[in-house]
Amino acid sequence: MIQDSGKVNPKDLDSKYAYIQVTHVIPFFDEKELQERKTEFERSHNIRRFMFEMPFTQTGKRQGGVEEQCKRRTILTAIHCFPYVKKRIPVMYQHHTDLNPIEVAIDEMSKKVAELRQLCSSAEVDMIKLQLKLQGSVSVQVNAGPLAYARAFLDDTNTKRYPDNKVKLLKEVFRQFVEACGQALAVNERLIKEDQLEYQEEMKANYREMTKELSEIMHEQICPLEEKTSVLPNSLHIFNAISGTPTSTLVHGMTSSSSVV
Repeated sequence: MIQDSGKVNPKDLDSKYAYIQVTHVIPFFDEKELQERKTEFERSHNIRRFMFEMPFTQTGKRQGGVEEQCKRRTILTAIHCFPYVKKRIPVMYQHHTDLNPIEVAIDEMSKKVAELRQLCSSAEVDMIKLQLKLQGSVSVQVNAGPLAYARAFLDDTNTKRYPDNKVKLLKEVFRQFVEACGQALAVNERLIKEDQLEYQEEMKANYREMTKELSEIMHEQICPLEEKTSVLPNSLHIFNAISGTPTSTLVHGMTSSSSVV
């Protein structure tokens, strides 16, 4: 019997049945591996470690507002590398890391930065993906998009609730995010056709409005990339810093019954 463990209360499970947890996993690489695995092929073959995440809140709900949303990251290490002669390989180790709400914000914003940079640096830019990421990134809606994180964790009335180092880290991620959005807008403007010029101008206007609000929240001048020249730094160390996982030994504990499918 197969159940989605995220939607089932363990107390409701019938002891007469054996339950299987089916979870989508993605390859997991530490900083050194990412530097070595440059191509899509290298990041899809000879892989032993995989990751999945589950959202939760301290009140027991799965989903909540950004100020209460936590998540658990699980890293699994399989006995053999995929692809393999068998489709199912036993898991040797698993390591769990719980991220609190501000760490979730740092993690999610770091991912957005990495995704925008990857799209911009591709030899053949996927315009559909780029524009979808841009549209979601420069959103100025009240309760959605990156600004929701800034309002929840960087506003003066909220920053005192969180450790100073986490607040500084989130601010740095937002600086990088502004630069990554600016770079993506520049790439999009270079490649679009005439019928999308109005759409481009709308996104640029939203981008400027976003940076203006960020400047007010962070009490510093956050300049749109189009107004300055800068080099985009690597933000992987930020991802590792909040994940709580070492770059060498990432897994602890033994499991004998789990498998990566």
